[in-house]
Amino acid sequence: MKLSIGKTATGDNFFLRNDVVHEIYEALEEGNNLLLSAPRRVGKTSIIHFIKDNPAEEYYCVYVDTEDVSDSQTFFKVLLKAIFDVENKSRFLKSMANAGKKIKGFLEKIDNVDIGGVFSIDFNEKADDKQDYYEKFKEFLEKVDLDNRKILLMIDEFPVTIEHIRDEQGEQAAKNFLKQNRAIRQNPALAQKIKFIYTGSIGLLSVVKRLNATADVNDIQTYKLRPLSLKDGLQLAKTLLQNYQIEASDEILKHLLQDKIEWLIPFHIQLAIKEIRDLYRNEPSEIDEKFIEKAFNELILNGNIYLDHYRGRLNQVFNRNELDLVKEMMSKLADNQSVDELVLYDLAVKHQLENSFKNILLTLEYDGYIAEVADKKWRFYSPILKKWWSKNV
Repeated sequence: MKLSIGKTATGDNFFLRNDVVHEIYEALEEGNNLLLSAPRRVGKTSIIHFIKDNPAEEYYCVYVDTEDVSDSQTFFKVLLKAIFDVENKSRFLKSMANAGKKIKGFLEKIDNVDIGGVFSIDFNEKADDKQDYYEKFKEFLEKVDLDNRKILLMIDEFPVTIEHIRDEQGEQAAKNFLKQNRAIRQNPALAQKIKFIYTGSIGLLSVVKRLNATADVNDIQTYKLRPLSLKDGLQLAKTLLQNYQIEASDEILKHLLQDKIEWLIPFHIQLAIKEIRDLYRNEPSEIDEKFIEKAFNELILNGNIYLDHYRGRLNQVFNRNELDLVKEMMSKLADNQSVDELVLYDLAVKHQLENSFKNILLTLEYDGYIAEVADKKWRFYSPILKKWWSKNV
């Protein structure tokens, strides 16, 4: 396993969490559609790429990123094209063959866009104004025989899609889009053939709250992707160091994980290991607490290239007045171990944003900035982000 910073970890660079994969499949088997929920950089996209590349026999796994989609018709067209995609079918066939399992006639049912003469679709751009892709999507599911398998459709950046539709076509169009998706999920016949996993870099709940449309997603079960346990974090750190022929005791690595990083997400562990590797190459010495302290300080000093997206993300999410409030809140949090919610609320009142306060908190929490650590007390998720923020914002 090599360092994989700033990009989705796949293949040999993916740190497998068998418990997470098992729990996701367990929830699907219970009949649920899932929202894979976690702050940014915790590993949501890596998890669904692993499931895509290593599907269970009963699921035809399809991954699609809808970040650039800004209307309902294009959304359902993109989903259909992904289901029919040759690469998806080839990957599924190869995975099942490697597992020594028979496919029967499953892929023959999704072999082309003319299924048994009862369903056809034209993906030609000129046909866009002639076809209702939402209706075509439903028609496909109604007519296709999947040999008792299900399509597992994993949709990345779904909340961003909703925002794009709202911004370009208005709130009512975004609400209608949510209702279309809910209608498919709630159709008992279609539910026998397809399951959905949604994820994204912003929180679905905060997006639908702004539309006053939470009822249209309350049928989706939230699966919260946890940080790594100390055991798993230790294994990841040791595996990465071994790749660079660097030895460190379990005691020292636990000090790094528990006392310096604290929030054990793969992204932050990899950032720390990178600094240890770079420092060791320049100054080979025993990896002790002094060495760890120096490497951690280097991480904060050199972190802009990897952490500046946290600052940039705020500019995308909040308007100017909200951004002024958020920066003041974050500065307050950076100066203290934790801050009472009432103190943060007083800042919102000062900016005349008390009605938006709860949603701002929710957005910052989901996006991986701050967390509620006690009753109505907030702090930065990560000491890394807190220290970097203090020095760079």
